[in-house]
Amino acid sequence: MKRTLSLVLATMFVFSLANISFAKEKGTPVEGNLIKIATEEDFAKGELTALTLTSSDVSDGALRLAEGETDGEYVSEIFETEAFEYMVASWNAEVPEGTYVEVQARAYVDMKKAWTDWLTWGKWSRNIAKRASVSETTDLALVDTDIFTIRGSDGETASLVQLKVILHSDDAAVTPVLEQVCATYKNTLDGQYITPTQTYSAYEGELPASVKLEVPAISQMVREPSIGNVMCSATTMCIMLNYYGEDLLPEQVGLLNWDYYYEGFGNWPFTVAVAGMFGYESYVQYADFDVVRNELANGHIVGINVKYSADPNGSYPYLENAAMSGTAGHLITLTGYETVDGVEYFYSTDPAAGSDEGTYRRYRADQLLECWSQRIAYIVHDKEQDITPIEVVDAKLVPVEGEFHLYTLDTGDAFTVDSRFRSNKLKSAGCGIAAYTIEGQDAVSGVENFDMVCKANRVFKYNLSGDTNGRINLAPGKMMSSAAPGETWTFRFYFMTTDGMYAETTLDITKPAEETEETPAPEAEATPEPSAAPEATEAPEAEVPADTQAKKGPGAGAIIGIAAAGIAIAVIAVAVVIRGKRK
Repeated sequence: MKRTLSLVLATMFVFSLANISFAKEKGTPVEGNLIKIATEEDFAKGELTALTLTSSDVSDGALRLAEGETDGEYVSEIFETEAFEYMVASWNAEVPEGTYVEVQARAYVDMKKAWTDWLTWGKWSRNIAKRASVSETTDLALVDTDIFTIRGSDGETASLVQLKVILHSDDAAVTPVLEQVCATYKNTLDGQYITPTQTYSAYEGELPASVKLEVPAISQMVREPSIGNVMCSATTMCIMLNYYGEDLLPEQVGLLNWDYYYEGFGNWPFTVAVAGMFGYESYVQYADFDVVRNELANGHIVGINVKYSADPNGSYPYLENAAMSGTAGHLITLTGYETVDGVEYFYSTDPAAGSDEGTYRRYRADQLLECWSQRIAYIVHDKEQDITPIEVVDAKLVPVEGEFHLYTLDTGDAFTVDSRFRSNKLKSAGCGIAAYTIEGQDAVSGVENFDMVCKANRVFKYNLSGDTNGRINLAPGKMMSSAAPGETWTFRFYFMTTDGMYAETTLDITKPAEETEETPAPEAEATPEPSAAPEATEAPEAEVPADTQAKKGPGAGAIIGIAAAGIAIAVIAVAVVIRGKRK
């Protein structure tokens, strides 16, 4: 009898242990839809391996590699959230040359009573060839470029989240610095909507009846021709940063946020991470118009993703006064709001317009809500640190001895403008984009009416290239075709590289009084343009369904373009591209 009782008790104890081992873990409750780890206290609640936790006058908390270490790891506490299907991480970090940070996450899937594997958003690095997202699929979840998706077709959701950040340096004397890591999530299932967090955007007091902030006007469509029509995300972030006091060209932001794996500028976390490199507190959030209004009332403009048609019978939700005929995915900036005759409107700077002047728009709120397909928002707050990833380099154009109108760019040892410079602009460190403006002829239309005038508000020309010897052809016969013989123009040249180097220099060029046989322009190497044309997509069309099995490769997405048709009359604006799943 005693033996039987002992066996029964032992069996009950074993089952009790089994129940405990499979019981759902507890986590720190999070209200709303945003996890934000940014203070010394926040970071201290996690586990640090080979890392040092610090704070300073400009940072409430930051993680660095411990002295002598080249690899470190931070694992957050477990967070208990409302049930979600989709999650996006974002971060602010300093990544000197030779370093990177990598953000990962795992989630507890309630229906499966199991944790997903750790999935990554890829490496964030100054090296353009290493700055790459990762698309991977496991049994319970997948990450496609920037969205972590819970898999399944039976309403599977997750309600626990844990974040991990890996810090790496090639040199123990140099460390990356992690200042913030965030995660935002949403649920599209009926009755399971998660109200977006307003903790970090709430306006004190009653919201103003109307807000209209003074914002730069910058069109993506007049930028470097091979990438201009697919860099709405970079242009939107350029508008936001210039609003806060920077003076950047969209191409500079694009060269810093390019995702090497995805082959595009539309990676959401990568784009807000650029703002972090300039010292701004920034993150991605699944948001609503309440969050947007509060941000605007606090003086903060907001970037959002949209898809729209200018035609009520178009393929996408209708948007009156749209900047282009249609887009499957696009980024715009919201800059204010007002209500007129009972109809609410949002002011916008929409970079899809064909000119800087045309970017200022006013959109109906009810229509814009339908067009805001994914509810993603770029949130950028005031500059917290006086840092920049841009290294300004002294440069001058030096005539090639014995050669008419051939020059080399002297930057010391910073970079060389040869035949690889432009053709490898999205492939290799030290390559990039060159452009010029002509003083007195570089004012854009309507600039006198702009809220703010930036360096970007000039008429740029991009037909500069070097030969294999680094010689740049500045042929006055072509560059000064409308000048009178003997007339002198002042040219301003701009050079920007993938690793953040930037040079500006001026040169006076005189058109010969008599015709002079000009040396043919140096031929660039036969390296094809990186997939910056149609394949370089900007935003995905629609969310990946929870039961999606296929893993997406780089550049999978819908293509947006503006096609010219006919002999020289009809221009048909097709949809600007964007990428396969998100926007």
